[in-house]
Amino acid sequence: PQEVLERLLIHRLTRENKVLNAVREAGTATLEALLPAVYDDVPARLHPVASRSLLAHLIKLKADGRLEETRAGWRLA
Repeated sequence: PQEVLERLLIHRLTRENKVLNAVREAGTATLEALLPAVYDDVPARLHPVASRSLLAHLIKLKADGRLEETRAGWRLA
């Protein structure tokens, strides 16, 4: 169980870094604009599910003080 948990944490942190990099590159971007960049390794047919995961990342990063949500989208804090 410990190994599975460690792999999951590594995966989540890797994805979180992809979110931050995508926002950094975009300046300000909507969830819809970030989705293909952050989940480029996931088939497009799974993007509706991936969008919920992306939203969770964005909310978490906002709570951490690393992102801000504006009317135009998400940006670095």
